Amino acid sequence: MAVEKWIGGSGQGLTWGSAFGTEINTLASGNAVISTVSISNGTPLDIFADVSYVQTGAAFTTAAPAFLGLYLYPLNNDGSTYGDGRFGSSAAGPPPANYGVGSISFAAAASTTIFGVWSRIVLPPGTFKFLLYNQAGITLVAATCNYRTYNRSIA
Repeated sequence: MAVEKWIGGSGQGLTWGSAFGTEINTLASGNAVISTVSISNGTPLDIFADVSYVQTGAAFTTAAPAFLGLYLYPLNNDGSTYGDGRFGSSAAGPPPANYGVGSISFAAAASTTIFGVWSRIVLPPGTFKFLLYNQAGITLVAATCNYRTYNRSIA
């Protein structure tokens, strides 16, 4: 009888690695920014990824609708433009829905942390970048956003 299991990806694997640099640490509410981290999935051809977001630090108060949106922007055939090319730096959002991965919602309230994970993201072959859309009602600070990759194995 065959058994299906998760296995670590050939690219990033199950160890968390940076999906974004510091560009998300000044992202104003209502804006989106593309990652400075380019992810190549041309050789590993991993199928799935998880992306984890963590913000800690001084107290802040989020405002409704209080969510973060994650988008996946593939590299276009011109070899330099990702997705619709609109978010080379922080710009007003939201991005087009066809690039959407999902959102993490949280209560609009006073806090010192925001945590969330986007799970089982289907990865394209080739090169791409993630894009983060901030609709938290605050400017993001002291944030990390990491990813890991994995596949399914049938033995």
